[in-house]
Amino acid sequence: MKEKVLLPQVLFSGIIKKNSSSFTHSSYYDFVLDTYREQVEKLSEIMKRFAQTSGPLIAWFLVDQRFHKQELVSLEKQLERFIEKRLGDAWDVEAMLILLDANSFDLEDLQDEVERLVHKLCMRYPFEYFAQLVNFGDPTVYQSLFVEAIRQFEERYASIYWDEDEVHVEYTVMEVQSETWVKQFRDFIIDHDYQAAFEMLQELDETEEVKALRCLLQMMMDRLNFAFEDALVHLEEAMKLLGNESVLVETKEKLSALLSKETKTRDLARIVELYRHIDMYLDMDDLVSFLVRFYRAREAVLFYLLQHAQTIPHEVTLQKKSTIYEVFDELEEKYDNWEIDGYYGAYFYLKSTNVAGALNVRNNSFIGHSRNKVDKEELWHSYFGTSRTTFNKAKRRFIMDTALMFRDLGVELDENIMSINRFLLQLSRKMMLKGQVFHEKRIH
Repeated sequence: MKEKVLLPQVLFSGIIKKNSSSFTHSSYYDFVLDTYREQVEKLSEIMKRFAQTSGPLIAWFLVDQRFHKQELVSLEKQLERFIEKRLGDAWDVEAMLILLDANSFDLEDLQDEVERLVHKLCMRYPFEYFAQLVNFGDPTVYQSLFVEAIRQFEERYASIYWDEDEVHVEYTVMEVQSETWVKQFRDFIIDHDYQAAFEMLQELDETEEVKALRCLLQMMMDRLNFAFEDALVHLEEAMKLLGNESVLVETKEKLSALLSKETKTRDLARIVELYRHIDMYLDMDDLVSFLVRFYRAREAVLFYLLQHAQTIPHEVTLQKKSTIYEVFDELEEKYDNWEIDGYYGAYFYLKSTNVAGALNVRNNSFIGHSRNKVDKEELWHSYFGTSRTTFNKAKRRFIMDTALMFRDLGVELDENIMSINRFLLQLSRKMMLKGQVFHEKRIH
């Protein structure tokens, strides 16, 4: 019989709130880590007695949703380092951040966020057991994790008990209902499969909630196809039905910028939108779509520099180049002659061996100039510069590098697509509670 591989899960107590005091960035993280020191010590004692001696370990934290994207990525890194330092090199810690309103705890928002994150784990670890440490974390959050893990991992759930001397693992087998319409619909949203979710809505009666959901799903399909005018039309139709929800107002501002008549504003907004897509594909672990977008994003930033970093502004005719290296040659010549200036961070980052190495994986695959598959290990090891890392940490390096490049361009990363996804999940939950979906319907 094949040995069961456990995926330990530990939920830490408390919520990490966004700093509004006089703390510096680094001292704030020190303050946060100190609050978890006792819990990490207890975790260390348990893992020393754990039969499985290595592998991934998932650490769950409640986090204030007001943090910016770059701050969240930095926070993940700090938390993982802090725990790994105590546990040793055998365990690869991955921080899972449950984003909530720190001032107004909402159980339904918690359930939506936990559902999304557990689904993500279930897809990434199709054979491992979700092994939850008992007596860690807030009881309400612990229960939400338990229920969602049972629902999604099904027979692959275990509880880890500790009695000061030894660790005991108890496997839980529960009868799980067959797949419901609601679960399938929500899974499609979590997986960003907006077309499939849109098709499922054809089975429902035409209520205002269904119309609004359909408009928002169509808006997201438009965005991913770069049909920004159509996306704005569908968003405005949804807003007529739902009102000026903050996430919809924010999205309208971003779509409007993509259609701006001011060339520099529009070009920069479209670069940011490309990276929103990239972030979404990273979340899905869809490396083919990631590489297609990343290739175009690099090209877009380089042409942005040619057009908008000029020392003496004039109209630039962007001629088609046979290779990206011709674009770099033209940029280098213009920098040398002071025809363009500034944005050095963006220029040298896109010219780096990290970016070149990652995109060379694209060139040597079926989406480039070969028939080979996209090699996940080669991609992230090429980008990170060494094989001594995990895929998750290499992805985080990519996000941090992108954030630094954006800082140079005068913009910042955001989570607009993820915010829309959360709103879609909230809307579908409200629709379910109103009885507007087929609770009894099963997917066969």
